[in-house]
Amino acid sequence: MWFKAPEEITPPPPPPLPGVAGEIEEVLGRAQTVRLIMAMRDATSRSWRVCFYVPKTLRIDHDLVRILGWNDARRLCHAFGGEILQTSNLNFIYRSFRTWAVHHLAAQYPPAVIADLLGIEASGVGKILKGKPPEGMNHL
Repeated sequence: MWFKAPEEITPPPPPPLPGVAGEIEEVLGRAQTVRLIMAMRDATSRSWRVCFYVPKTLRIDHDLVRILGWNDARRLCHAFGGEILQTSNLNFIYRSFRTWAVHHLAAQYPPAVIADLLGIEASGVGKILKGKPPEGMNHL
């Protein structure tokens, strides 16, 4: 590549998780909650939400153990055992970071390079730049 990839980029603080995702976050923490929901997204037929069953008793070969590990899967079963959880697909986390990154990189790189870095179309970068910059960011 003909440019130096930015290494000093620090993303903004993450937005709070809404609804059931926030309740899961209280039990597992943010990283494990996001890991769980992202892993379960393919198992649901609805694109806007994630649904999964939390068993009352946990087997060692259960998907929750594979995704979270034994200790966190047990904590989830203790808190939500026997329930079907329906939560957001958390796409807003990706969109928030992408918007922030595009506005942050726009001062240093052309739209085609930003698009290549983020894996989106150059026209998508243009649409993001036409929109409102993220809160707390001085727009150039």
